[in-house]
Amino acid sequence: MMFTQSVSPQMQSLIREPLYIDVAERVPFVRGDLKKKVKTGLIAHEPGRKNYTLVFDDDKLPENHRAKNVIKISSINEVILFIGLLGTSCEMYFSPEYITVPDERMQKLEGIDVSLAYNYLSEADEEVVSALLRKLPLDIAGLLKSPLAVKDEDVFPGVIDPDFIHKKTPANALLSEPYLAGRLVYYNMLRYTEELRFDHESDHVQGMLLLEAMRQSGLATTHLMGKLPKTGAMTLTSYCTNFYNYIEHDAPVILRAYTSYSVPEQITDQDGFVICQAFQWGKLCAEATLGAVAFLDKDRYKRHRSVSQKLSARNKRQFASKVEAIS
Repeated sequence: MMFTQSVSPQMQSLIREPLYIDVAERVPFVRGDLKKKVKTGLIAHEPGRKNYTLVFDDDKLPENHRAKNVIKISSINEVILFIGLLGTSCEMYFSPEYITVPDERMQKLEGIDVSLAYNYLSEADEEVVSALLRKLPLDIAGLLKSPLAVKDEDVFPGVIDPDFIHKKTPANALLSEPYLAGRLVYYNMLRYTEELRFDHESDHVQGMLLLEAMRQSGLATTHLMGKLPKTGAMTLTSYCTNFYNYIEHDAPVILRAYTSYSVPEQITDQDGFVICQAFQWGKLCAEATLGAVAFLDKDRYKRHRSVSQKLSARNKRQFASKVEAIS
């Protein structure tokens, strides 16, 4: 994992310290002691209170547990990253046999501030965040309580505000109104836009339609979660996509998106990325990583565009010279 900036001394001390000691030195707690020593919050003495349960690779959940979504964790760094991503919707479980004495490390984990964990997450590059999201099951339990359509018979919510996707009319929107959870934004993908027309019927959702929906999710998520003002603008610098399963016409599609962007303290243009995943029936069907530069207002974008137009004009002149020399 690579991080471009340093983190706070508090977080550094937590990351440097190993989470557990050698197996031979572990002293098991009995269940009663665990309840006394562990505060409510991140650490759960019984899994299933939160929508996501984190557990270490070499630990195990109790039989007949009620955890909704289990995520196997390999390091304390990963724990912090998931806390930053999921916020208060995740919990950390340790089996009684796994816990050691003294338990200062557990107390440190219990005291992790979500905003501090998010600051740590915000320094992660797109490969690290992509790996986190691929390990993250779709939160069906949470989505069933949301306004989004999850089951085939569900009614779709309204259309997103077109300003968030830089459109003039809702008829060109491919996103529903959003549902926010932790640092993630969820949408239903809509199926029709006046901007894209196909000359033949397809037995599945067309790839070009999905690409446009994920592009719109990048714009909307940067405005909603990254707090880019509606007066701001973005220019796409990269778009990398993977397709895994066909998307059928007759069932809801859930888009899940994360953005690395956050409004800078000083007025400046900022690089960032958005990762969007498309799910149907809880299965990952496609994912995209979009790189972009965000501008806080349209005037800054116009200045950027003016520079790029001058570069294009120079390229055109150079190309014309090469053609003339050849002919």
